[in-house]
Amino acid sequence: MTPRVAFLQHSEWDRPGGLGERARALGMETTSYRADQGADALPAPSTFDLLVVMGSSASTEFASPSWVAPERRLVAQAVDQGVPVLGVCFGGQLLAQVLGARINRAPEREIGWRLLDTDDPAAIPPGPWVSWHEDRFDPPPGARVVARTGHSLQAFIAGVHTGLQFHPEVDARIVGQWLDDDLPDGKVTPEQAHELRAGFAVHGRDTADQADQLFDGFVARAGLPV
Repeated sequence: MTPRVAFLQHSEWDRPGGLGERARALGMETTSYRADQGADALPAPSTFDLLVVMGSSASTEFASPSWVAPERRLVAQAVDQGVPVLGVCFGGQLLAQVLGARINRAPEREIGWRLLDTDDPAAIPPGPWVSWHEDRFDPPPGARVVARTGHSLQAFIAGVHTGLQFHPEVDARIVGQWLDDDLPDGKVTPEQAHELRAGFAVHGRDTADQADQLFDGFVARAGLPV
């Protein structure tokens, strides 16, 4: 049977990007859902074999919009039923919450390309990865913390589930849209924007290769052949 992957987006530009491309390259059936449109827009747990929760400018903990609660319930149902969950940034925080961890504010917004201090480069390559967040997760009870920066934890593995604080999915087009949205409001400095845009040319295909490696590892831990 073809594995079915559900991607939960929270805006037009919180896209699966390279993760969706890799899933399709592995022969998986992918479907994206707009979780920010409320409970009626969410898939039933029986309709997917893997769940990938993408990023969002919203917070899972602080002044959360109303759609976060039903999405959290769906992630909890997936975990309870043993469906592997990959959480990306906001999605990693939501997964951490479901697994019993606290979410807190980072000392400062972490925006830019970051190298990770990783204990398991085969599972979580060091990057550099795009980081863009102001909240961060504590490690869930019993989870294995795999990667970190000086600002926050960056990855944990809890059985078949994986939570990330960075963005392995992004390409220059996705990040460009985020910058178009945040630069006018002063949420990103011109220096940060320059670093983010230039990084795709500097780091090249290597970042995409590492994203493929990360996703393949998640799929392997889920018990699916790759």
